[in-house]
Amino acid sequence: MDKKDFSKLEDQIMSTVSNALKAVDFVNLKRDINDKTEDTLNQFKSKLNGYGEKHMSLNKKPKKDVSTYISKRPAGSISGILYILFGAIGSLVYGFSALIILVFKKLLSSIVIIDSHIIMWILLVLFIVSLSLLIRGINLRKRVKRFKNYVKIIGNNSFFLIKDLAKFYKEKESFVVKDLSKMIDLGMFLEGHIDEEKTYFMLNDEVYDDYLSLKKEQMEIESNNKKLNEETYSSEKEGIEATIKIGRSYIEQIKNIKNDLYKEEIAIKLDKLANIATQILSQIEKNPKKIQEVNKFINHYLPITIKLINSYKDINNQLVQGENIENAKSEIEKSIDLINSAFENLLDDLFEDVVLDISTDISVLKTLFKQEGLAEDDFKK
Repeated sequence: MDKKDFSKLEDQIMSTVSNALKAVDFVNLKRDINDKTEDTLNQFKSKLNGYGEKHMSLNKKPKKDVSTYISKRPAGSISGILYILFGAIGSLVYGFSALIILVFKKLLSSIVIIDSHIIMWILLVLFIVSLSLLIRGINLRKRVKRFKNYVKIIGNNSFFLIKDLAKFYKEKESFVVKDLSKMIDLGMFLEGHIDEEKTYFMLNDEVYDDYLSLKKEQMEIESNNKKLNEETYSSEKEGIEATIKIGRSYIEQIKNIKNDLYKEEIAIKLDKLANIATQILSQIEKNPKKIQEVNKFINHYLPITIKLINSYKDINNQLVQGENIENAKSEIEKSIDLINSAFENLLDDLFEDVVLDISTDISVLKTLFKQEGLAEDDFKK
């Protein structure tokens, strides 16, 4: 019998004991946890698709004039010019004055040397201050220029991807985020917002409120999905634990009956059966993914087996052991042999993945040894 083909096991058992027992009733318990959650998952998937469509339609909403949300006099437009003007004048005046003093100091090094040092330091300080004002003004004007470029790039859109802005302006995303944040703080974008993930720049409060609503909805969906997955996992885990518990209960019954029949030849067969069943459950505990493969073993074949050996016990307790009873006992013993063989095949099948992993590890080791020149063939050479 093929190790994976257990579908005919029941018919073979029933056929061999038909002369000993009138009938053996059984119940095939089947479980399918995933069917319970499939409809709910489809609903969440539909909502996620709806969220995506709604999110993409933000820019399609009726918009006000973009200029409504942009400062007409951005910070630095006037102050930047003044900083540059005063900084440039101061740098020229104080720098030129310091240069003249240096020249006179060289020519008249012995005259009023103390006063020339003091004046020189004052002029240098004023020159540095003026130079700082000049640099400050240039930076302010550059920011105003970038602001105007951002406005042109954004156009009539109510929100924009920061990575696209960085791409258009040929700057790093981190620089654009920092730049836009500063402009928002300075009131250059009157209602500007940047999302927490630093992905979107939103021009006004209305779009930002829509974004927050969608974000909240998305988080709720993700939370529900997580909760559903946890419940499903918990349900699966409870189902596996319950199945294993049932299996152990059947094994305990087999052992008890074996103890009652310790003088009979069938006791050896039952001891083997209990050991095989215990190993199957142990393997399922290590690899719960295989639970579907042993559901029928636990919920169908073990109950049939219990019924058979209970029948054996009942007829064995009869004071008069006639020909019919002996035949029935013989047929049940043959059935136990058949069951043991089938369960051994099932146990062997559960180790298929383990054997595959071992073969893969051995293959990797051989390849590594060959690459390092440590293979047997290399030593022969």
